[in-house]
Amino acid sequence: MELRQIETFLKVAELGSFSRAAERLGYSQSAVTMQVKQLERELGARLFDRLPRGAQLTDQGRAFAFHAQEVAGVIDRAQASVRVGDGRDAGMVGTLRIGSVESLSTAVLPDLLVRFHKQYPHVELVLKTARREQLVEGVRANRLDMLVTMDRQVSERGLARTLLREEDIVFACAPELAAHLGPLDMMRLPDIPLVLTERGESYRFELERQLAERDEQLHPVVETGNTDTLVHLAKRGVGVAFLPRFSVASALRAGELVELKVDGMQRVHMWSQLFVHREKLLAPSVGAFVTLLQEHFANTSDGSAVGQYGV
Repeated sequence: MELRQIETFLKVAELGSFSRAAERLGYSQSAVTMQVKQLERELGARLFDRLPRGAQLTDQGRAFAFHAQEVAGVIDRAQASVRVGDGRDAGMVGTLRIGSVESLSTAVLPDLLVRFHKQYPHVELVLKTARREQLVEGVRANRLDMLVTMDRQVSERGLARTLLREEDIVFACAPELAAHLGPLDMMRLPDIPLVLTERGESYRFELERQLAERDEQLHPVVETGNTDTLVHLAKRGVGVAFLPRFSVASALRAGELVELKVDGMQRVHMWSQLFVHREKLLAPSVGAFVTLLQEHFANTSDGSAVGQYGV
């Protein structure tokens, strides 16, 4: 088994295509196909199902991909250790791959990434945002080292979970719009301008569930997965946002937004939480970032001290 075969296999698995993997690696498609077939013969297992829409990992392929990523990571760290040498951050090399949902990746992680980079400058940081299901699969397949997400308390097969902090989800809008809307109750929500995350997101799902119990539906004026965009729209008076308090905390402190109380609404809260693979030996850089995360969430609030409009 050759390292280039493993690298080729991982690229096909990542892109889901023999032709795109060949283009990315600078090989001919026949060379990529030959390398994967040689690997399959040596392993005695079919790694991909060749489908009209591309290459899909078999169960054996997914199992092999996890360990192949481990091999690639070890080689990466070994090469980096030669370049870096000894020192207080010895072992802090290679690539740290973090998956995160949009709200945390825009409001929480940037400061942590800066702090981590200053302490461990030889670690390459990769932050990937996507839907939670895709990120969970990325950790399972060892394409990601960890997932930082926000949801109800959930468990995921094969992953170890750490709860970081309970997060309140709040309504917030520009002061002028709040004054125009006046006192709010839950039954008015379908009739006011709302700027919301995409349908199916954890906290929007909970909001819609509560309304569905009363045979009501939401009709947002803007819907996007980018929480920064929702904060900007809310500050400009386009509508009322429904977001984690940490996403709007700075705007609340600056007076650009006010938090709205909605009578009849049950409190909506989610948990910031961390997932890593149960069977994976964590690299030193992963352990260091986990510690940084835990310290951050233990020592900071979500902005709960900010008052509510109309209370």
